[in-house]
Amino acid sequence: MIEIICKDRRFLVKGSFSIGIAGCYTNENFEDENITIDDTLEEILKELQDEDSFWYKPLFPYLKSETTDGGGIARGLTAYYNQKEKEIRENEKQINDCLLYRLFSDLTGSGYPFWEIEEAIVPEYLDKGRGKFQVTEVYSKETAEVFQWADEFDHVPNNGTVDKTDVERRLRELFPMFNFDGLVKTMVPEGLSLQGRFMAFQFSDGWGANLLECAYDEMDEDFTFRDWHNH
Repeated sequence: MIEIICKDRRFLVKGSFSIGIAGCYTNENFEDENITIDDTLEEILKELQDEDSFWYKPLFPYLKSETTDGGGIARGLTAYYNQKEKEIRENEKQINDCLLYRLFSDLTGSGYPFWEIEEAIVPEYLDKGRGKFQVTEVYSKETAEVFQWADEFDHVPNNGTVDKTDVERRLRELFPMFNFDGLVKTMVPEGLSLQGRFMAFQFSDGWGANLLECAYDEMDEDFTFRDWHNH
């Protein structure tokens, strides 16, 4: 959970906000900048005057129930984003699957030799001398199934309203040598920006950022991913 205050017409955040396998973003105090809000009090008040505000309309029930001063808007923002984090936890499976789909779409599309990262291979494959792979052995017609998931995850909500493939389960079948559990444990959350209806976040892997380097995406209020970047 987070707490938001208004100071000198700007909003400051303290606390933590979890986004599945992308990590837990934390501000130990209000001066930290791992979690930020760029809009000023004046900018948010202006958005509240626009009944069709693109950026803030989903927040109206939270913001308009409070006083229109810094303290009131800060309380509304706090309530909204804590509710979003609660919903993220409830829909963590689809959100995680979307992140894994995006990563393996990148890897499969480029034929990236992830097996050259020792930590990325499960021990049993290394122990059996199977640490060396050929691109054509790892990426095949079968693994091209990854691209078929685009219709389920690209510009589609991840809030439980749409049935989706169990991506993690299927990826573990397609890439049995990959250390999925190890990857999740290494994730380094690098920054979270709360931008009205959007939550923009950046993270890297802890294996030298060879798979996920400053990976970035934005989610809207329905956890639709809309702006993936990696490397």
